[in-house]
Amino acid sequence: MRAYGFLEVLVWAAVAYLLATNSEALIVFVLGLLYGGVTAAPASVLQNLIYVSPVFPLILGLVAVVRLKLAGENIRTATGLFEKTLPGDALLGVFAAIACIGVAATSLQTAARYVEVPPMHAMPPQVHLYFMTIGAVVPGICEELYFRGMMMRVANGLAAAVLVPLTSAAFSIWHVGTPAYLPHTFLLGLILGILTIGTGRLAPAIVAHTIANAGMGLLFLYGYNPAGW
Repeated sequence: MRAYGFLEVLVWAAVAYLLATNSEALIVFVLGLLYGGVTAAPASVLQNLIYVSPVFPLILGLVAVVRLKLAGENIRTATGLFEKTLPGDALLGVFAAIACIGVAATSLQTAARYVEVPPMHAMPPQVHLYFMTIGAVVPGICEELYFRGMMMRVANGLAAAVLVPLTSAAFSIWHVGTPAYLPHTFLLGLILGILTIGTGRLAPAIVAHTIANAGMGLLFLYGYNPAGW
C-alpha cells in the first residue's frame, strides 16, 4: 500500500506540473472559444489576463475535493478548520507566515543574482491589492488542500521524512513557470509540510500560506525589488 501511495503522490505531482506548464495554452484555448482567437480578443481582456491566475490553483482545489470525497473524506475535517482549534492554529499560522516571508524574500534576492526575477514591484497598485486578497486566499486554501491535504492523505503511511520533501518538491514544480520561485517554494513547502504533520491539521498551513502570499504582495506594493536590494 505504501508503494501505491507513493505512486499516487507522483501522479498528482505530475498533474500539477502539466497544469502549470500548459496554463498559457489553456488560456489561448479559452480565448479561442470565446472570441475565435487571441488576436480577436478585446484589448481590455488581454491586458487583464493576470487576474485569471487564481483559476489554476482553484482547479487544483477542485481536484483535491473530488479525490478526497471519493475516498470518503469530510472536507471540513480535511482542512482542520474547527472553532475550538482555529485561534491557536491562526496564531501558529501567523508565526509561520512571518518565517515564510523571510525565506521567500531572502531566496528571491539570492536567485536574482543568477536568474531573472519577475518585476512584481512594477505592477500597478490594483494588481498588488488583488494578489493580497483574492490572489492570496484562493491559492492559500486550494494549494494547501491539494499539496498538504490531498497528497498527504493519499500517501498511505509514507514516513514524514519522505512525504514532506516529496510534497514540497511537487509544490515547487507547480511554480516551474517562474524558475526564480523554485528554491523558496520548496523551502516553504518544507515549512508548511512540517506544520501540517506536526499539528495533524491543515488549518495552520492554510493561514500561513494565505498570510505569506498577502505579505509578499504588500512588500511588492511598497516597492520591494529583489534584484535591487
